[in-house]
Amino acid sequence: MRLNSVVFKLGATILFLQLIILIPLGYIILQLILNYSYSQTETQLINLSKKYATEIEDLSDTENFTLLEHLTDMTSTSASVVDAEGSPIIQKNWHEDITNEVLSESQQEQIQDGKSVVEEYTYHGATYLKVAQPIQIENQPNASVVLFSSFGLISSSIHQIIILVLLASLGAVILAIGFTFFISKKLGAPMIEMEKAAKQIAERKDFSSRVHYQANDEIGSLAKAINHLSTTLERYQTNRNEFFSNITHELKTPLTYVKGYANAIRHEMYQSEDEKNEFLEIIENETDHISNLMDDLMDLSKIEEGKIDLNCEQVDANQLAEDMARRAQIRASEKGLNVDMIPSSTNAYLYADKSRLEQILTNLVENAIRYTEKGEITLQVKDKKGGVELIVKDTGIGIKKEDIPYLFERFYRVDKSRSRANGGTGLGLSIVKHLVELHDGTISVDSEWNKGTTVSLYFPK
Repeated sequence: MRLNSVVFKLGATILFLQLIILIPLGYIILQLILNYSYSQTETQLINLSKKYATEIEDLSDTENFTLLEHLTDMTSTSASVVDAEGSPIIQKNWHEDITNEVLSESQQEQIQDGKSVVEEYTYHGATYLKVAQPIQIENQPNASVVLFSSFGLISSSIHQIIILVLLASLGAVILAIGFTFFISKKLGAPMIEMEKAAKQIAERKDFSSRVHYQANDEIGSLAKAINHLSTTLERYQTNRNEFFSNITHELKTPLTYVKGYANAIRHEMYQSEDEKNEFLEIIENETDHISNLMDDLMDLSKIEEGKIDLNCEQVDANQLAEDMARRAQIRASEKGLNVDMIPSSTNAYLYADKSRLEQILTNLVENAIRYTEKGEITLQVKDKKGGVELIVKDTGIGIKKEDIPYLFERFYRVDKSRSRANGGTGLGLSIVKHLVELHDGTISVDSEWNKGTTVSLYFPK
């Protein structure tokens, strides 16, 4: 595992957080145990000394000293009975390292005043707890019973406790390391997988790479975002390849015509002046086709990149449709067609970019004229609640049901054999759809083969 990896950093962070909780917690527990042990020892000595002091009624009674001996044996303490002058009368479980002075003068005075003595002291490197209680015998100065407990015994117990606490802490640390390793792996594994997928996408251009991680958290959301990016890039690459293939084909055909007929004219391969003019007309038409294709490509590129700004204003939909019908009639008359306009019975106003609406209707009406051989083209305006509907209807060749879902794709042609002859670039409807959506509108197509097509546009007011 690399030291700069996410898994290591994450694991080290979790382990550090666990340790800074465990170490102070262990110290606090140890201090609580120590304080409790000292407090318990002190309380025990005070209670025992009080009980023994109240039991003695005569210092000359040897049974009292037998009781003291049993008491010291059971509690592992040392004891001394001291007379009123501070001289020991008897000592039980005694050794010379306990103290060189059973009671100091000040402590002797406390005893004579009927007060208890509690003192912690160190002698010859060992720590002891001394508790003295006055023995009050009627008409006699106060003698005293003094109990000594070595903290060495407590320290031994504490030492065992410390070992147990350390073992428990070690076990907790091992569990923490295992838990940390598991969590860091659990969290780090999808990140490593995402890193690999991102490298596959960025360096190898492998847009089919996916992150196989699903969860309802931030990491799962990031995995979904990477997969979405990969899918988008894969689709973009496919569309780009198709686009270049289509644009190459679209340009190659007219350029072939231009080159062929230009070469024929240059080498005077025509039979008459009329044939020469026909060749020139073909060259001119193909040049117009290339120019129109370039214009459509520029428009589509700007739309898809979001670089087209709409100059919105109040537009009279009835007037717009009427102007369009009048302009289209000239082109339709060449094929013996009529362009009718059915206005809305009420005022129908839109807040939209007028020039873009004209571009939309021009594309649709020219398509209708291009694919209609007899009958008529109708523009209709309907004022609806919350919006305006514009309808372009023709009596042309129609569109098969299976082709309708693909109409708005770039370079898609319903009748590939006739489309080039009719002069279409294959981009018009794609541009129309984008412009409609820029206006927050919708477009739908209803068509029947050999009977005609109806295109409905809806724009919110």
